[in-house]
Amino acid sequence: MKIVYKTLLAFLIFTFASFQVIQASESKSSSAKSVRLAAVITPVSSGMLDYILTDFENESGYSVDIYSGSDVYERAKEGKADIVISHYGKHQVEGFIKGGYGIWPKMVFSNQAVIIGPKSDPAGIKGMTNAPEALLNIVNTNSCFVQNLVPTAKYLSDILWEQAGKPEKNEWFIGEPVVNAQAADLAVKKNAYFIWGAGPFLKYQKKIGNKMEIMVSADPVMQRVMASIVVSDKKVGNINTKGAEALQAFLLKAETQAKIAKFRVKGYEHQLWWPAGRFNYVGNM
Repeated sequence: MKIVYKTLLAFLIFTFASFQVIQASESKSSSAKSVRLAAVITPVSSGMLDYILTDFENESGYSVDIYSGSDVYERAKEGKADIVISHYGKHQVEGFIKGGYGIWPKMVFSNQAVIIGPKSDPAGIKGMTNAPEALLNIVNTNSCFVQNLVPTAKYLSDILWEQAGKPEKNEWFIGEPVVNAQAADLAVKKNAYFIWGAGPFLKYQKKIGNKMEIMVSADPVMQRVMASIVVSDKKVGNINTKGAEALQAFLLKAETQAKIAKFRVKGYEHQLWWPAGRFNYVGNM
C-alpha cells in the first residue's frame, strides 16, 4: 500500500506539473501574439498611433496593447512594455540605454511646438513658415510675446530669439514665471503670442473657444523628434522581442512614414506630425 501510494503520488505530481507546463506554454503563446507599447501621451491622445497601428495589426497578426503616460521608462524597467515611444530628448532615455534596458533608439516621427497668438493677429504672422521672422514681426509691430518657461518651449524661444538677431527684450517681451496653460492664460489676457505644443494647445482651445489660434507651425525648427526603443529581454526578461522588432520595422516602412505625414489631428487642417525615419541609418531598410 505504501508503494502504491508513492506511485499514485508520483503520478499526480507528474500530471499536475504537466498541466502547469501546458498552461505556461499557452500563456506564453497568447502573450506572444500581442505587443505591449508604452508611449508618451501626445501620439496617443492625438489619434495618430491608432491611425497607423490598425494596418500593423491587420498585416502582422499581432495586437498592440497601448499604455499612455509620462512614466513609460519606469514601466519598461518593470517588464510591463516590449517597446517604448517617447521624445528622443526625454530625460530618462540616456540612462535607459546606458543601463542596458533598451536597444539603440530608432527615430520614428516628430510632433511639434507652434507659435500661438490672438485671432486678430496684430503681428500678421499667421501662415508664416519662418519662425524667427515671425518673432521679429512680433517685435517690430510692438505686439507682445509671453515666454513659456517649460524647458522645451523656453529653449525653442531662445533659439528663435538668437536667429532673429537678439532684439532687445523690452515692452514686447513678457517674462513672467508661467508654464504651459498658465502662459496661455496670460497670453489671452495680454493679447499676446506664445509657444506651446500643438497637441496641448488644441485641447486648451476647446475650453476657451477661438480666442487664440495656431499661427506658425511649418518651420522644421519647431519639430521635436520621437524614437522607438525595443526593451532588452536580456536585462528585463519576459519581453516579446520578435513582436517589438516587427512593430519598430513597421513604423520605419516608407509606406508608414508617408501615412504619418498624411495624418491630421481632428479639428485642425494642417500637418502636425512628420515622418522621421530618414534620420536613422537606412542602408538596410
